[in-house]
Amino acid sequence: MGAMADLQLLEQWNAIALTKFRAPRLKRDIVVRPALLEALAEAIDSHPVTLVCAAGGAGKTILLAQLAASNVRNFRVLWVTVEDDDDDPCRFFASLVRAVEPLELSWEVAPRALLESVASSKAHMRAALAALVNALCTTQLPRVVLILDDLHRIDKPEVFELLDSLIERLPDHVAVVLGSRVEPPLSLARWRAYGELATFDAKALEFTEADAVALSLARFGRALDRNVLNEALKRSHGWAAGLSLLLDSRARHPEGADQAYRIESDRHLFNYLAQEVLEELPEALQDFALRCSILLELNPILCAALTGRGDAREVLESLYRRNLFLTALDELEPVLRFHDLFREFLEAELTRRNPQLKRELHERAAAAEKIDSRAIYHLLKAERWGEAMERMLMVGEERLAHGGIATVERWIASLPEDARRRHAGIAYLSGTCAWFRWDWPKAKRELTIAADQLTAPEHNARRVRAIFHLADALNSTGERAAAMQRIEQAAALPLDPLGEAELALQRSWCIAPEGNPAAVARHMQDFVAQVERHPGIICRETADRVHCMLIGIPGVVDAFERFHAAFERVRAESRAHWHISALLVGGWAHLWRGRRAQAISAVEQAQQLQHQFGAVRLVRERLGQLQVLTNVALRNFPLAVSVTRSHIEKMQTTEMAAHSAMWLRPYRFGLARAYWAQGDGDAFRELVPYLTVPPAPGEWPFVKMTVSIAAAQAAVLDGDWAQAERHFRQALETHDRLRLPIIHADARIGLAHVLLEQGRKGEAWQAFEPAYTEVISERAIGLLLLESPEIVDRLLDIVPTELRRTAEHAWLIETWLAWNESSPSSVVPRRAGALAVLSDRECEVLREVASGASNKHIARTLSLSLHTVKRHIANILDKLDCDSRGQAADIFRRASRD
Repeated sequence: MGAMADLQLLEQWNAIALTKFRAPRLKRDIVVRPALLEALAEAIDSHPVTLVCAAGGAGKTILLAQLAASNVRNFRVLWVTVEDDDDDPCRFFASLVRAVEPLELSWEVAPRALLESVASSKAHMRAALAALVNALCTTQLPRVVLILDDLHRIDKPEVFELLDSLIERLPDHVAVVLGSRVEPPLSLARWRAYGELATFDAKALEFTEADAVALSLARFGRALDRNVLNEALKRSHGWAAGLSLLLDSRARHPEGADQAYRIESDRHLFNYLAQEVLEELPEALQDFALRCSILLELNPILCAALTGRGDAREVLESLYRRNLFLTALDELEPVLRFHDLFREFLEAELTRRNPQLKRELHERAAAAEKIDSRAIYHLLKAERWGEAMERMLMVGEERLAHGGIATVERWIASLPEDARRRHAGIAYLSGTCAWFRWDWPKAKRELTIAADQLTAPEHNARRVRAIFHLADALNSTGERAAAMQRIEQAAALPLDPLGEAELALQRSWCIAPEGNPAAVARHMQDFVAQVERHPGIICRETADRVHCMLIGIPGVVDAFERFHAAFERVRAESRAHWHISALLVGGWAHLWRGRRAQAISAVEQAQQLQHQFGAVRLVRERLGQLQVLTNVALRNFPLAVSVTRSHIEKMQTTEMAAHSAMWLRPYRFGLARAYWAQGDGDAFRELVPYLTVPPAPGEWPFVKMTVSIAAAQAAVLDGDWAQAERHFRQALETHDRLRLPIIHADARIGLAHVLLEQGRKGEAWQAFEPAYTEVISERAIGLLLLESPEIVDRLLDIVPTELRRTAEHAWLIETWLAWNESSPSSVVPRRAGALAVLSDRECEVLREVASGASNKHIARTLSLSLHTVKRHIANILDKLDCDSRGQAADIFRRASRD
């Protein structure tokens, strides 16, 4: 080697700063994560290569520096911080050689002389690598760990070829740890296949809640509020730099200064992302990421539509390899999702650079998007209000039928007020949402617009449904005359079989409070006749409208049974949301007929479907009502009381004010019935003041009768038989016209009990006989099952001998004993909390989503098809009212902790 070459090598050797061979100094407020450190040490101990690969700010360097400082497992750690200058084979090799100098190895060739070999040819490079490997073989250390941090600074294939060759030749006691923002082009696939590669990705580095607590203690000397920590974790996805910046901003602002905190934290975060992430991307990739940031999920078709690139698939794969805050939802297609925080940053940057382009991109996305809900999202973002509303009307009713009320309401809320006000179809959707939620003032306001303005012939079907919903809302708030006027308005319109069925159903409901039970039963028979002629569509569309309050009216239970039989004929193996209501109709019939096993099964099946599909308030309340009375009949009074109390509590909220004005008293009667049947006189007395206040304007007429019944029962508890008799007889004056047996006790049974207590056995039988005859003739033993078992037992003892010998009486006694001699059964929800709306399988899928698994991984783990996984995830997002998998995963993690 000539003097000039020696001088160049010496300069190159001396130009390497020694600080690059020292691990960064750790600050005092750095969080140590023992479990993660131990997992890293175990991986290094059992693998020749370990890759720690994640985006900037994920904590890679800190984790590796903690390993270097910990002296764990007696590793001898060598450190190299890779720099831009190392993107040269000779320079990179020089860094490797200088890194191993502290080991005092035995060299066959002087280290500096090896540099010339590397620069000469590939053959000489192999010889130089062999010399380095041979030198490493001379150390007596049990485990040497060479850490190469910031490997993403290398671009040249020649450098990676050199490193790949070195790793292939290393002795067993030497391990290499690679820290990088992107996966390096090394033989990773082969090493992984042979079990020689351990990988720590962004998921592995995510901070947990415990880590966040430790960080706040180390940084601020105190643990920040749990809600603050969880919000920061949710926004940052556990990304270390983002979490740190968010907590710093929160600590500088008082709890009430949320706006200031948000502005400052976003500014710091976005500056970091701009400098450390976006600016490091090639310009073409920057443009691709910015344009695609408006998408909730990135797939090749949509990305191509937004960018005009024919290589969108390849670009997505490149972005994923760069660990650019992306989660793979489907690795085959591929389908990716930006982490929420990074997506917020990209969208903000796109808005800053070109707001008009952002609007145009949303228009393109809407045109290319095949999923209706996402197309609507993009149309709303593009401010294409007309197109958005038409798309809402196309899919809104189907979405509502499957419980997606919150989604439809969110769409409508995104529209400007003047656009909403001019569109009667949107008023229909808005009013229907309110109808499902029992928000009667809003339902009446919106549905009135729809009923009066949807006058075009092509809108007739929607107008008819609006009128029926409006009549229901009016009737439910005591405006019975107005409800009947709307019913007659619908009757004058052209009606298809579904319309005729709904007309009969609504007439039965609106006539119910007027004291004509025979007409109620007749209209219910007309309704079910239409159901039997067209069971498929009418069962599906009317199941939610069948009012359980009518069940005890003579003749109605038969209509309920026929409806349920029609449902069973069209019920497919696949489950649907409307099946919940159809099962409840059958459950009421089973309860009233005394079919114990079938009644319990109907409740359990409905609960399972509610867990699977979720349930809107209307369906949830009706399930609760059946659950309560079934448990009263089963003599499981504590559960009946608990569920009823829960319903009453929920009704006493501001949003339920209009509904509770009419229906809070009936719910309290239901609670009183449970106490009365249980024999809990003290608890019953506490309710008497609420039950006996004079009826309010608009309350249904039956309330006056129930006031008398409650007063009579209170008198019974006081032993005032004369007063009790007087009130029961007063109630009987309107009993035949106004009775609604699932709400209140039966005055005939109450009076018979009072007379029997006074020794007036003959009169007691005279009072009880009409109820007994009704039970026998209609097989309506539910009338007895909802009363006090002690009182009914005594009354059955006074049935005349000739009646006791009949087959009908034998059926009654056998059924009565079946309900009363068995140990109490429970009909209880299987799961509580935010996840109650999910099925078991959906919870399994969501657990995998929360762990960061891709669709492909979930399909493989749970033995499902990719299509099925996508369907489950769509259902989960809809039920939990989430826009993204990340939000759903956060709900799962919180529920798991709770």
